[in-house]
Amino acid sequence: MGRVRAEERLDQAMHVFWERGYWDTSLDQLIDRSGLHRAEVYGKFGSKRGLFQAALRRYREKVIAVFLEPLGRPDAALADIARFFAGIHCAAVEPERRLGCLMISTASEVSPHVPSVARIVSNYLDELRALLRRACVNARKRRELRSNTDVDQVADYLVGSVLGLWVLARSPAPDTVLRHYVEGVLASLHRWDPKRGDLRLGDRAPGKPRGAHR
Repeated sequence: MGRVRAEERLDQAMHVFWERGYWDTSLDQLIDRSGLHRAEVYGKFGSKRGLFQAALRRYREKVIAVFLEPLGRPDAALADIARFFAGIHCAAVEPERRLGCLMISTASEVSPHVPSVARIVSNYLDELRALLRRACVNARKRRELRSNTDVDQVADYLVGSVLGLWVLARSPAPDTVLRHYVEGVLASLHRWDPKRGDLRLGDRAPGKPRGAHR
């Protein structure tokens, strides 16, 4: 029970950071919302920064892992990339999810100033790129992409598209903008293989991440 309560409190702290960002979240707000005690924050995490880093790792394990599920299989290819983006789109347009992605928001807001946080974000982006690149390599082997397709270029483009989509999700842009953005990304994959049918958002998306709702 003690471990469950500790995880629940960390989840609540994660949601506070997700809503407000690192810089605009005070220790008092974290204590009020999470049920953590000031002595517990300093004793277990060392500081607000330490708690934030723990919340980022928790977010990666609990939320991001579900989004990455379509890319996780060794044989993932083009249709799985489409499912991955469809999953992000489905989550991003939910009213309570217009918070964007905690990891992506952190990439621009906190990483330039806090090296220890930058390492967490960089590790995630490296993993994301590796998964997308592997899917592109598989797609090229299956002739879903042209044989001369530069998979490194495509993977870098797709990583940038993930960042752009989550930034849009946190903005006041209407849902149609997010949909058109994702459809544009999928259309770009289609252009690398003109013989392939369109990849659309109707492709089945993975389940909603656990802990995504407050």
